[in-house]
Amino acid sequence: MTTRNRVCHINAAAEAFGIRVGSSVDTASTLVEQIVVCNRDEAKEQRMLRHLAQWAYQFTSHVSLKPPLGLLLEAGASLKLFGGIQNITGRLQGGLAGLGFTAAMSVHHTPLAAMTCARAGLPHMTPPEKMPVSALGVEARIIEALQKTGVRSVAEVLALPPAGLSRRFGADFMDHLQRLTGNAADPQRYIGEKPVFVSEINFLSDITDTSALIFPVHRLLQEFHEFLMTRQLRISAFEFRLAHRHHPPREITVTLAEPENDLSLFRLLIQLQLDKVRDVPEVDSVRLSAHRFVSSESVSGDLFHGTRFQQSDGRSGALADRENGLRLINMLHTRLGAQACFGLALANDHRPEKAWTQVPVHQRRDRSLPDMSDESIKRPAFLLHKPYRLQTRDNRPWGNGALTLLAGPERIDFGWWDGDAHVSRDYFIARHSNGALYWLYQEQQSHDWYLHGIFS
Repeated sequence: MTTRNRVCHINAAAEAFGIRVGSSVDTASTLVEQIVVCNRDEAKEQRMLRHLAQWAYQFTSHVSLKPPLGLLLEAGASLKLFGGIQNITGRLQGGLAGLGFTAAMSVHHTPLAAMTCARAGLPHMTPPEKMPVSALGVEARIIEALQKTGVRSVAEVLALPPAGLSRRFGADFMDHLQRLTGNAADPQRYIGEKPVFVSEINFLSDITDTSALIFPVHRLLQEFHEFLMTRQLRISAFEFRLAHRHHPPREITVTLAEPENDLSLFRLLIQLQLDKVRDVPEVDSVRLSAHRFVSSESVSGDLFHGTRFQQSDGRSGALADRENGLRLINMLHTRLGAQACFGLALANDHRPEKAWTQVPVHQRRDRSLPDMSDESIKRPAFLLHKPYRLQTRDNRPWGNGALTLLAGPERIDFGWWDGDAHVSRDYFIARHSNGALYWLYQEQQSHDWYLHGIFS
């Protein structure tokens, strides 16, 4: 990995060929013909560090960012939950390895001592006095000055007069030593409680076939699912970003009818979305992000399910039917789009054709129906998209048969401020000669009759 045409990070294979940090790219290419060079992207590094901080939140709520490459976890309150510090460090190492990261980890009583041991590769709980001066993490000029005077360990530094150290190296250096040894407070700024998920995979070579994205996309979804389960969260929408250095990025949004944390559903919906992608020539990175979460609510099942003592009220079956229905809605919405799959909600308007409105499938809405206990107010379940003008015979409405008025009139006069949308109508319930019940109205201005709805 390079920055400003200089090598800043190498793997073990590169080191074995003699490549060193600080070497130029030309020198590295001379030593090894087949070399893979990646430019360092510090912005991506910081995004990934924040993502790992969110991931580590499952172990403790006290997680601090230590840029550019460090995280600090205060795990004292979590020891009993996880069964000791060894279990926590083991799960941290295993989890990071599963995400594709390697980490130097250390445990200590003070934040600065833990970071110092991790950066220097020292064993857990190494006493500060036994740490080498070179591991202090202070300015290079201070380390060089101490080593020139023969000081090699922190114990030798602490043996020197504090007043002299402060006068020569400054108060900040003395504060550093005090925080290292625990003799001074070292408050940390922890990440917020609000969950955020952003994870990205970068490819060494360009991908030109979207079918080749299935494996990395499934890996991101698996990581996302584990994040939701450990944080006990659900999500109603998440975004994929397909990017390439030479092309504008393509955003893919997956919207759910209700918050979910079902991995199989996530995979199905993103597969439907990827099948529709035709305008992405190349991809060198894919990112999954989600920002709006809700707490997961546990649903108790039947303790005796599958036995002769299981519940007979159908609650388990009703829950399964509801989940299957939501799954179908999610599939239709993903395949057909928001313009073809939506929900309905009541609107604050007395005009029948404007008394309802379309809402996105994921939008929470009031599912309660209006009070229909008043028998004088009846509405048909079916409205014509456009009212049908009826003929009249003997000043009475006629529609391919005689119509007998049974109830009415009900006056609806509303929308005078809408200009042409103003309505002034008298509504009636009528019975057709074939027995069907119709909802009719008569315009107050023209006295014309119209069929507007049909009762079930």
